[in-house]
Amino acid sequence: MDAVDRKIINFLQKNGRITHAKIGNEINLSTSAVNDRVKRLQETEIIKNTVVTINPSKIGLNILAFISVLIDWNEANEAFGTAIQSIPEVLECHHVTGDWSYLLKVRAKDNDALEELISNRIKRLPGVTRSETIFVLSTDKETTELSLNIT
Repeated sequence: MDAVDRKIINFLQKNGRITHAKIGNEINLSTSAVNDRVKRLQETEIIKNTVVTINPSKIGLNILAFISVLIDWNEANEAFGTAIQSIPEVLECHHVTGDWSYLLKVRAKDNDALEELISNRIKRLPGVTRSETIFVLSTDKETTELSLNIT
């Protein structure tokens, strides 16, 4: 990945719908050259996918919470990781260090839906012994854009 690739990625991170022609005009490359570079970035999985970001509150998902989960034995980690994939309210699942085994980022429509998610689905997954939930009151920054100022 060179400096030109980084410029292309920066444009795409800011607006995934920007045309390759527009990017080419901005960085003095032909549309086909941008196209080829984007294709290569996708093939090498530097660009994983292109998505639409939805405003959660506009579709009724008003609760954002982080749930710490404790697994009681290491053999359950794989089963937990597999099972968590089928729960759409779980946006992120991270195996972490410290007092907890996993950190989950979840969205729910309301407190009742969050309680149902925790009590009836998350706590019933393989190896789960305990959880702790932190409610988000407000969000000052939330992004998927990664800095490419890596040396």
